[in-house]
Amino acid sequence: MGDAKPSLVFLLLICAVLFLLPLLAAQTQAPQYVGSEACLACHEDVAVKIADSAHGKLAQATEPWRRGCEGCHGPGGNHVNSGGDKSLLFSFRDASGAAIRRHCGACHGGESDQLHSHRTATCLSCHSAHHYREKQALLVENTPLLCTNCHDRGTGPRR
Repeated sequence: MGDAKPSLVFLLLICAVLFLLPLLAAQTQAPQYVGSEACLACHEDVAVKIADSAHGKLAQATEPWRRGCEGCHGPGGNHVNSGGDKSLLFSFRDASGAAIRRHCGACHGGESDQLHSHRTATCLSCHSAHHYREKQALLVENTPLLCTNCHDRGTGPRR
């Protein structure tokens, strides 16, 4: 009976290491593109909304860095292999304004700089690939309400 406890502790330790090893390996491997099909396994609700939008056309892109979900969020292999560790993808929700502008600007050029150059506005101030209300430009609100959320009618930006 006295030998059972050390054996049980050793067995639990081995199980913990075997469980954690793939998670640790996923975080240290070079990111790999896995395709949007891998994303659909957990995020089908998001994919349905995007499929019918301008970003839905990214599913047809030939370059892996522009294709589907990974075109915006980066290579998903480590995220998938880790069981869904969100820190292994680019998250717009947690990103700084500058990071969002750079990320969107990789495909959209300087579009936001032409329209809104002040520091508080980001692409997400007006647009959302996942939660848009106006499909054509993926706007988060219908116009003119979208504009009047930040601008007084006819007087320019609110202070």
